[in-house]
Amino acid sequence: MRLMPCLPALVGVLLLAGCDRQTAAPDAQGVPAALPTAAAPADPAQALLAATRRFAALRSFHAEMTLHGARAGQVTRARLDFVAPDRYRIEGAGGVQTVIGDTFFLQGEDRIEQVPVPPGLLAQWRSPLPPDADVHGMAVEDRGAMALDGVPTRHYQVEGRAGSGETLQYWIGADGLPRQIQRDGFNGDQPFRLTLRYTRLDDPTLQVPLP
Repeated sequence: MRLMPCLPALVGVLLLAGCDRQTAAPDAQGVPAALPTAAAPADPAQALLAATRRFAALRSFHAEMTLHGARAGQVTRARLDFVAPDRYRIEGAGGVQTVIGDTFFLQGEDRIEQVPVPPGLLAQWRSPLPPDADVHGMAVEDRGAMALDGVPTRHYQVEGRAGSGETLQYWIGADGLPRQIQRDGFNGDQPFRLTLRYTRLDDPTLQVPLP
């Protein structure tokens, strides 16, 4: 079962935005107002799948991405804005870059170069868990109510295939949308942790203009 987009692809996206070695917690600005506590679902796997489908239908979102362990001792951070149907803005230590459709606008000091990217490279970020995943084969644990930066959420943990050492955790708000996703696993023999924190869900003011 594919829990998240493949690591080489996500590392490539993060490295487009540059990297740093800071270890402070991600910026929590933009956290939405507190919501009612989500009720315990009858079927955690179906609740998780429903949340993923709602997320895939969003017209816009902002994500704070932190990757630990892509390289030994390194922490890579980036911010990503998405505006439907296919606009992405990636910001990191290396500056701001834009992807529209299958074109990457590489911004230099005095010019902008258009570089093709593999079709769908970034589109996979819209559905961290594929809608057609075999939920009946997923070991999903409802870990109960949990506050995330003061926002009530419900916490789920998904175990990867046997022997993979991979886990995926979701924090889902009372509106059924993910507020945070955390993946732990291995890239070869190197452990990694990828955390994505979501805000500005369906925010009509979020824009990704042409560079």
